[in-house]
Amino acid sequence: FSGFDCDSDPCQNGGVCRISDGGGYICDCPVGTTGVNCEIDSLNECASNPCQHPDAICQDKLGDYVCYCPPKHVGKNCELYDHNSPGGLGRPVKPTQDFNSFYAKDLEKQRQQCIQNGCPLKRGNLKCDEDCNTYACDFDGNDCSLGINPWANCTAPIKCWEHFMDGICNEDCNNPQCLFDGRDCEKKLQPCNPIYDAYCQKHYANGHCDYGCNNAEC
Repeated sequence: FSGFDCDSDPCQNGGVCRISDGGGYICDCPVGTTGVNCEIDSLNECASNPCQHPDAICQDKLGDYVCYCPPKHVGKNCELYDHNSPGGLGRPVKPTQDFNSFYAKDLEKQRQQCIQNGCPLKRGNLKCDEDCNTYACDFDGNDCSLGINPWANCTAPIKCWEHFMDGICNEDCNNPQCLFDGRDCEKKLQPCNPIYDAYCQKHYANGHCDYGCNNAEC
């Protein structure tokens, strides 16, 4: 190796080496790096707040950044909800064909239909246009008497309407503004004790207190 040209592959961190007109070499460094060999971090990638969850922690890297996600969030920027995730280092997630992606495509199709129906121009004209009175069309700007967006005040970091009444408790949505996650977080009642079940049904509201039946389950 000569040490003065590109034969020694001197450029680091993805830099591209080229021969200098005056001899030696020059490294064309990628964004975020500088120095003779692109060895110096010249940009704080965390300054733009790329991590999308408010509790995520951004760490600047040489020419890059990483997000440390809170529990139940994954993705390079902690932008995806996963109730099974313990959190930690955010990594890019390969898209999969699941219910959420199907829902997103269907919603986008409905929004395109809204545009074709002229709903953006009809919104807020104080006239109820039934074709536009849907979530995808922003409920016709609330022109219809029942046209309200129930999640209008929901500020959760996830789309709570996609997890509404799915049988899984999503704490981010368990508040009045997000409709208590469709009561998914409420403790489910256990079945009535089989020993008392038939008896309690037969003696329900008979004017006598049966202590074996005096509980929420029965």
